[in-house]
Amino acid sequence: MALSLFSYWSSAKISRIIMKKALKSFLQENKKTVLTLFIVGIVGEIFLRLTSSDLLTFSALLLYILFIKLYKLKSSLTFLLCLVLLLVVSIDYVFTGASVSTEKAAVWFVLFFTVGVIQQWKE
Repeated sequence: MALSLFSYWSSAKISRIIMKKALKSFLQENKKTVLTLFIVGIVGEIFLRLTSSDLLTFSALLLYILFIKLYKLKSSLTFLLCLVLLLVVSIDYVFTGASVSTEKAAVWFVLFFTVGVIQQWKE
């Protein structure tokens, strides 16, 4: 009984390790696609969601920080994303004034700018 339980535990642990390696390999091979989908998701969140959720915002920010570690992203890419977000804020403000989407884009800009500054400081 104890041997059977041990073999089940070790095979479950091995399968988790294999899944982690497969996921990491998949993410490494599809770096551009993953980052593009992430950016499109943020822009979609700005314009398509009517409510804002701090849980979603900080989860996405944490995910981006994990991407920085996983892909070894430079701060210049983060600042490029900030530039895109600043452009979104400007265009949205011109067309809609001080709206919810403008405010959400500005919040995303400030958060990514903060991440970029910290990232640049650590480089």
